Amino acid sequence: MTISILLGACAAGWLMTEFFPPDLPYRREFFRQRWGDTALSWVEAFKLYDPFHSFWFSGVLALFFVVLFLCLATRWKGMVTKSFRVTVPRQPAKGSDDGPGFTIPLGEAAGWKDEKDPVAHYGKQFGLPGSISGEAVGRILGIVGKVFRSRGYSFASRKDEGSVVFAAAAGRWRHLGNLIFHIGLLVITIGGVVGSRMGSSEMLYGKRGDTLPISGSGATLRIDDFRILMAGRMQVSDYVSTVSVIDGSETVVDSTEIEVNHPLRYRGTSIYQSSYYIAEDEFEWARIKVSAPGTPGPAVLMLRQGEAEPVPGTELAVTPGRFLPDFRMTESGPRSVSGSMNNPALEILLDGPDGRTAGWTFLMFPDFGTKFDRLDSVVFEDIEPVYYTGLEMSRNPGASLFMAGMILGSAGLLLLYMFDYRVVHGMIDGTGLVVTGVTVRWKVAFGEQLGGIEREINGAIEKESTT
Repeated sequence: MTISILLGACAAGWLMTEFFPPDLPYRREFFRQRWGDTALSWVEAFKLYDPFHSFWFSGVLALFFVVLFLCLATRWKGMVTKSFRVTVPRQPAKGSDDGPGFTIPLGEAAGWKDEKDPVAHYGKQFGLPGSISGEAVGRILGIVGKVFRSRGYSFASRKDEGSVVFAAAAGRWRHLGNLIFHIGLLVITIGGVVGSRMGSSEMLYGKRGDTLPISGSGATLRIDDFRILMAGRMQVSDYVSTVSVIDGSETVVDSTEIEVNHPLRYRGTSIYQSSYYIAEDEFEWARIKVSAPGTPGPAVLMLRQGEAEPVPGTELAVTPGRFLPDFRMTESGPRSVSGSMNNPALEILLDGPDGRTAGWTFLMFPDFGTKFDRLDSVVFEDIEPVYYTGLEMSRNPGASLFMAGMILGSAGLLLLYMFDYRVVHGMIDGTGLVVTGVTVRWKVAFGEQLGGIEREINGAIEKESTT
């Protein structure tokens, strides 16, 4: 039940990361407008944007640790004992009709009248007609032990009044594997709790030239460049940040590239290339083409933020206003609904003797732009937006414990599947030999093996009785 809860919590955590972006704290106002105050407060209260560092996930891990620890505390001695010692049962073995095993009658109990029968002859040679002597029991015990040891079993016995009780075991390291596997799970859980409570994960965004703090190190990360690699038209194949690590003395200690699946690791912090977005109202330059009455032809204007560009042959000037990468008209006015170039729109501020006129022009849909009375046409041709690279900075102090637990768990699983635990209990008295088998897996094969052991013991008794 507890394992099911743990697996369910892990699945829920992974599912949350698909629905709730990790940069939610950085773009809180954006998501508040989309979801509303109530929904956003619930998401923040349960930390659904970073579920593996939330209180509820840590609680599930702690519960699993307690249950696993108590289970291991009550069973470890038995696992160790079964791994290194063969325990002789207190009660003599009894044959089972549905389990693997066999019975070999000795003396007259064999039911043979022919004195040439080796078992009956053995009983008459070493004991009374109806049973065999204690010396004969010892010799048969030696035969049984030798046969089981030749098959890879460890063998132990104990003498009772008039009989000998014995046990044989093979594949005992399966129990050691079970113990190591559970210890590995325990270490993994400890690593998970440490990472969940003491670790951190945060999304930071920056543009070229910005510096971002590297948590817990005193160093900063300077963004030197950001590139988007295209595989085809409008298909992004990868995005790469070129960064420099600057220590507390303002010295560059490392310069490298961070791309998807190739993080930068610095003093316990892993820095991943996670995402990017295009900023609203920021761009390097924009190019438009305008046509004005009385001019010889269209004029191409290169616009920069905050700068007015005159229209040749007129008294007009164009100043760029707002830039929205994904334009959408809402009840509260124009806004960008995402950080992608899905519907780029540039606000045009047209100044002249009659005052200022404002309107929108669209990169992908030029026919939907504002019609200006003092211009024949305005065409939005191109723009170089400002890209913000999204870097996830993650610290996990439980990572080494997690890896150690993985190694232990893998070693335990290897032992579990390499060894097949088989146990045989038996008893020898004056009238016969009784053997019963206990196995974890492969019962049919175990029964066939016991059949071979029975034939080998019979053959050894026959050989002994004729000497």
